[in-house]
Amino acid sequence: MAGNHELKSNEITAFDSVIMGIAGTAPAYTISASTGALIAAVGVMGPGSILYAAVVMFGIAFAFMYLNKWRSDAGASYAWVGRAIHPALGFMSGWALIVATCLFMVAGSLPVGTATLDLIAPSLANNVVAVTIAGAFWFLAMNTLIMLGIQITTKFQKYMTMLEVGILLIIAVAAFLKFGMHPVKAFSWSWFSPMNFNLNTFMSGSLIAIFYYWGWDVTANLTEETKDRNRAPGYGGVFGMIGIFVLFELMQIIFQMGLTTKQITTAGANLLPVIGNMIFPRPWGDIALIAVTVSTIATLETSLLQASRTLFSMGRDHVLGEKFGHLHHRFQTPWLAGIVMGIVSLLLFVISSFSSGVNVVMTDAITAIGLQICFYYGLTGFACAWYYRHDLLHNFKTFVMRGLWPVLSAMFLWTIAIYDIPLMGWQTDVIGLGTLALGLIPLLYYRFKLKSHFYSENRETSRVNPVMPAADNIVLK
Repeated sequence: MAGNHELKSNEITAFDSVIMGIAGTAPAYTISASTGALIAAVGVMGPGSILYAAVVMFGIAFAFMYLNKWRSDAGASYAWVGRAIHPALGFMSGWALIVATCLFMVAGSLPVGTATLDLIAPSLANNVVAVTIAGAFWFLAMNTLIMLGIQITTKFQKYMTMLEVGILLIIAVAAFLKFGMHPVKAFSWSWFSPMNFNLNTFMSGSLIAIFYYWGWDVTANLTEETKDRNRAPGYGGVFGMIGIFVLFELMQIIFQMGLTTKQITTAGANLLPVIGNMIFPRPWGDIALIAVTVSTIATLETSLLQASRTLFSMGRDHVLGEKFGHLHHRFQTPWLAGIVMGIVSLLLFVISSFSSGVNVVMTDAITAIGLQICFYYGLTGFACAWYYRHDLLHNFKTFVMRGLWPVLSAMFLWTIAIYDIPLMGWQTDVIGLGTLALGLIPLLYYRFKLKSHFYSENRETSRVNPVMPAADNIVLK
């Protein structure tokens, strides 16, 4: 890389990378927006769904860590899958992240729109048009921020995430003190038992729980801007996963102890504010609204960072329009990617404003995104095992961490996606699969127009450069 194709290096520390991994999953937003859907699917087995999804996600997190040791690229999954397995699959992996991000701009902005109106105009909090406008405002603000440079973006993200996690811990402690003495449902280890699932509930719950964890991989998309770029982003994703797993499990257990299933599902995307008002006297219950607002703003930022860096890498490789690979001359950010993401997302905001309700939009978008997450995470798991296939028999740890665990995780992700497709309804399938299939159009168009070397270069394996064992055969672009 050179000149106009080089992101600012060494701007993100290892600690920042962990913070980004936590922020990418938006703990407060995810808990508030997704718990109702999870409980509706699995009842009291929510803690179990979160646990088993975490086992799968750790397999993918380790795949990201080891693939980043090989190739530090802002395109992450796109670059790894394309260089290790097949360039067309690499393109589709990147495309899946991009369209999932576009859908998430709506699903992510609606809760912050609701929370904002709850604070300043409660009578409009259930008005889809008003919520959409408020959410669009925050989306545009975050899109503008990421174009101003990674340094200011990282500082903003760090403080927002620390505030969010602090509020969640306060709520968790207060909820435990309030609900622990006289719980609606006493804690039970049976909530984790696989024997208490049937096949339908396990599969449906797994797809929603996978959405809980989506976003920690932003650390890999920021690898070119991170110090110790071949190690820190991978560890940032893994340690971020540990933090969010503990938070998700803790909050899920406490909510089930304090609320009935009906209360949780009725709360919909406003679960955390409902909990806040139950625990704290007004106006102190608004602390939960602040957490949701901060969390959603933070994850809008990390999602836009992921998509813009992926578009940048794809443009730099000439598998999409070349201008996506150009950076702003002053801020060194992928400015065109941000503008395009903004236009597409605003169009989706307009479409969503015609929906019959906020919860309807949220449910359809989250489920559709789940399919796309399973697709590109699964490809990444397979790519890790395939790239390191010649090393897998060297020792047991390598076999498990770089081969078996990522492959089993990938197979599980694809299995639940395939299983759930006929159960979702045609609207969700059209959103999830239709937007993914649209990627074939730019893939074919730019492949024949630009004739990128990405499609003609030889695939790579861990034996390409055996003289570099300390860095696991790192290949930098």
